[in-house]
This record gives sequence, C-alpha cells and structure tokens, in this order.
Amino acid sequence: MVIKIVKEKNNNIRSKLLFGVLVTALLFATIFSGCTQQSNEEIPNLIQTGSSTVLPLAVAWAEVFDKADISVSGGGSSHGLNALLLGEADLGDASRVLKGSDYEKVGGNSQDVNSDGTANAPVNGILPVKWVVAYDVLAVVVHNNNNWATQLNFTQLSKIFTDDTPAIYWDDVPGLTTAPHEKIEIYAPDEASGTYDYFFESIIPDWGKDTQQIQTRLDLGDGVYHPSADDNVILNAIKDNQYAIGYFGFAYIMENPGQVKVVKIAKTSTYVEASIDNVANYPMARPLHIYTNGIPDTTTEKGNAINQYLKYVLGDEGQGIVSDIGYVRLALVDPTLITSQLAKL
Repeated sequence: MVIKIVKEKNNNIRSKLLFGVLVTALLFATIFSGCTQQSNEEIPNLIQTGSSTVLPLAVAWAEVFDKADISVSGGGSSHGLNALLLGEADLGDASRVLKGSDYEKVGGNSQDVNSDGTANAPVNGILPVKWVVAYDVLAVVVHNNNNWATQLNFTQLSKIFTDDTPAIYWDDVPGLTTAPHEKIEIYAPDEASGTYDYFFESIIPDWGKDTQQIQTRLDLGDGVYHPSADDNVILNAIKDNQYAIGYFGFAYIMENPGQVKVVKIAKTSTYVEASIDNVANYPMARPLHIYTNGIPDTTTEKGNAINQYLKYVLGDEGQGIVSDIGYVRLALVDPTLITSQLAKL
C-alpha cells in the first residue's frame, strides 16, 4: 500500500497521527521493498482534499485502505468542494454542506444547489453527491483561568462573536456579572473553514440567506477576531491569553487535554457539556461529509476504488477509526445513515 500525505497550508494533521502514518508507511516500504513498480501502477490513484476537520479521519482511513493510492491533503471545506467541482479531486472533504456559492465560484448556477447540500444539476460535468461519514462536536473554549464564562448561551455567544451590538469587554456580555473589565480577544477558524460556517449557522438567524441581517465579528473588522485555518495556532493563542475565547472541533480537545477550558453551551437555558456521549443533546454537533462526482461507477477502475473506499469508510472498520480519532460514529446518531448510504453503493 502506498500512502501520500500532501501538506498544504494549515492542513492541521495531528502530530501523533502523522507520526503513526509515517512509521506505518516506512514499515510497508521496508517489508515490500521487493515489490515491482508494476504492482504499484495497478492500484488506482485517488485525490482526497478539503476540510481540516475531516483530515485526521482521511489520513487514518488512507493508511489502512489498500485498494487505492490516496493522496490526502487539507485546505478547508471550500477548497475541497472547489477541487471536486473543478475535477481536480476525486473526494472532497467538507464539514459543511455544499452551497450555491460553491457552484458560483466555478461558473455554475447557485439555484442548482439545494439547502440540504445536494445538487439538481451538474457543473463542469460534475454532479456532487454527499456522503455523511461521521459526526463532530464543536467546542467553545476559553483560557484555563477563565472562571466567569464557563457556560454560555446562544445570546451571549452572539454578543461576543457577531456585529449585533458586540461586547467589547467581558463585563459587557449580558449575564456575566463576575466578568472582568478586560477586552475580549477571539481566536477561531477563518472563512474558508466549514467549522466557521457551522458555528455561525448555529448562532446567526438565516445564515447565508438573503434575509440574514447579523454579520460575524470578523466581518465587522474591528480586529477582535483573529482568524486561522490552523487549530494549533488557535489553541496556543487562547492558552496564552487569559481573556481570549475561540472554538474548534472537540476531537482536537481530546488530543490536547487540559490545555484550555471547554465551555458548556445552551441554545436557550439548558447547558450541555461538549462530549462524545452528549452528541444527541449538544446544540453544536454537526455531520462531516465526503463529496464525490455522482455515485461511483464500478465499471471503471477508479470508480470501483471510490466505491470500495466509501464502503470501507461506512463499514465497521472505518467507523471504528472514527471513534479512535475522537469523532462520533454514525450509529450513535442515526444508524439508518449507514444502511441508506451503503444501499446506494
């Protein structure tokens, strides 16, 4: 098996996982050094790129899957969908659904994309098909010494993260009676990230629609929101700034325990802790996707490889890796997602 890990800017491959991948690849290279070049050429080459949230899963799956030579990279959900729609990738990873703006960027009609991330018509000869492969819990985090914002509701998050009469100081946030008169600093994902999109979809009404009225704190341009595509940059910034706040996938918290404090979240009044076990009740749990060009055509070598890869990802072994990495298996959220998607393959 040949595995290519392609590093693009801010790809966020977790250090421990990458080490395991490289060690495994080295062992394979040593054990199978006698294999001919012909045997490698018989394995289809696939390109998988996109969401930095999906990336650790994609790397781990590619490490084990032996029916294709998979080149894996990050770059964000927008990058992954764009690459797929331009025919530059076989698998587009996304932590959000396809949007009309994704079609517009590649010369398509935004009206061809439905609100659920499906498409009615192809663009550039490509008809994107959505596959839900796992779930993620999005965590809001603060500095470990923060004892005034250990739980926040959506109204308070809106005051911190949007331009709707935003809170400048911590004691400007409604309900935080013990908060200090210190300026809020935000360190969080950039606009290309599906995590950014999902977070604001949760707290801003009519997000992405013509009727949307509230904008993000990043759009406000007051310098409070410091965007990054690298979770490690976000983590370190919050860890070093007592008055900072941010958000990213819960799996990264699991890989860096004790570095920052996870905030309990309430959509209205019931505060829920971010955890794998609480995914059914947590107000910021989201599906993770892989997009392909149509249903994989098993009559072609590459199409058959993609078909087998998706079956592997949705199967017991692939879903077991989901748990190992720190995400939520489909069966814990909606078991019918596995059977209904496998039926298409």
